Amino acid sequence: MHDFTRYRWIQFAIVGSLYFLVCLHRVSPTVITKDLANSFNADAVMLGIISSSYFYLYSAVQPVVGYLSDTAGSRKVIFLFSLIAALGALIFGTAPNALVATIGRALVGAGVGGVFIPALKLFSNWYRANEFASLTGIMIAIGGIGGLAATLPLTYMVVLFGWRGAFLILGVFSLALACACWLYVKNTPREKGWSAVAAVGQFSGSSGEQEAPAHTTVVKRLAIILGTFDFWMITLSMFFTGGAFLSFQGLWAVPYLMDVFGFSRISAGWMLMLLPFGFAVGGPVFGIFTDRLNLNRKIILLAAMGVSTAGWAILFFLKFTPYSFVVAFLFLIFGLSAGGTLPLCFTITKDLFPPWLMGTAVGLSNPSAFFGAALYQPLTGYLLSRFSGLTPGVYSIEAYRHLILVFLISFAISFICILLLSSRKKTFQ
Repeated sequence: MHDFTRYRWIQFAIVGSLYFLVCLHRVSPTVITKDLANSFNADAVMLGIISSSYFYLYSAVQPVVGYLSDTAGSRKVIFLFSLIAALGALIFGTAPNALVATIGRALVGAGVGGVFIPALKLFSNWYRANEFASLTGIMIAIGGIGGLAATLPLTYMVVLFGWRGAFLILGVFSLALACACWLYVKNTPREKGWSAVAAVGQFSGSSGEQEAPAHTTVVKRLAIILGTFDFWMITLSMFFTGGAFLSFQGLWAVPYLMDVFGFSRISAGWMLMLLPFGFAVGGPVFGIFTDRLNLNRKIILLAAMGVSTAGWAILFFLKFTPYSFVVAFLFLIFGLSAGGTLPLCFTITKDLFPPWLMGTAVGLSNPSAFFGAALYQPLTGYLLSRFSGLTPGVYSIEAYRHLILVFLISFAISFICILLLSSRKKTFQ
């Protein structure tokens, strides 16, 4: 059993390292924006196209990745998609122009999109059912650390090796991890030679290794998933909270702090770090405590959504610097809630369906937060533009209150979605 425990943690280390790169790549353009502008003579629109190509391809491949995780297995999916990500990073680092850089960035997005969902599928095969939320939470924490690494550590890499050299290093690292995945990762304990009898008593492999019924078509899989009410409630909840949180964190938080509270750019940047810090802490804390204490996931989700909704309501009325300590506390709460609710949402989604549908189901729900952000960012930008003043990029307190009201309503809707979840643990057996 010692060999079994050691082996599955080796697998987790490999997959976790790949997910670290997923989130590092997600926010990496912030550090090299000026370098890209100088290298490709690119304006703001072109820079936006280069950066956003990651998100569109990442979201687009999720359903395919989920289906392949169920049918081809996690090992092949992670290996092949990690090769694509490595190729994309190498193309990006050697790009002679903006078009090639966009292609490279898009390939990175498509490639790293094949890590998280097959990782969850792998966990369902190798770990106990009551460990799933904990493992998912730890993965989310690793992703948060990857996002933090895309700030100061990546800046030092760029200073030492140049932006091209930094991304070539990331590409080679991805390639090495892809090879490690092929050599060490196994879809199920059975593939490693451990018997199904041992699996029954020690971990959830016995359920995770179930195969789909004969002649189960793609249409049948989709019909089961899309016909499940609870699946829609979880997915809609992720859409509204993800759209609001990612838009605020990635676009409006720093301008909001500067315009409303008079923060300097540096002070606002320090305050902003509370969001990813809370996100990284919330994932494992919520997941581990929920698993260890056998807490009701729906109740925990409702509590987190309720606290966040109340936080946005408080933020709606705050202004001026004396209240900045309250804003700092709310930023931390928003991060903790966002990171903590994700493993619970994925665990509930897993429990709704039999193991042979788990990857497909998560693949269909996972893009919802990113699609939400893709819609929220231009819509909230339009909302703020209606209140633009004489100085470009500077907005009034009234403008930000309208913005926060949108986020408040979004979290309230998400709370209602979770409230409507049924109390059944599994829809299908």
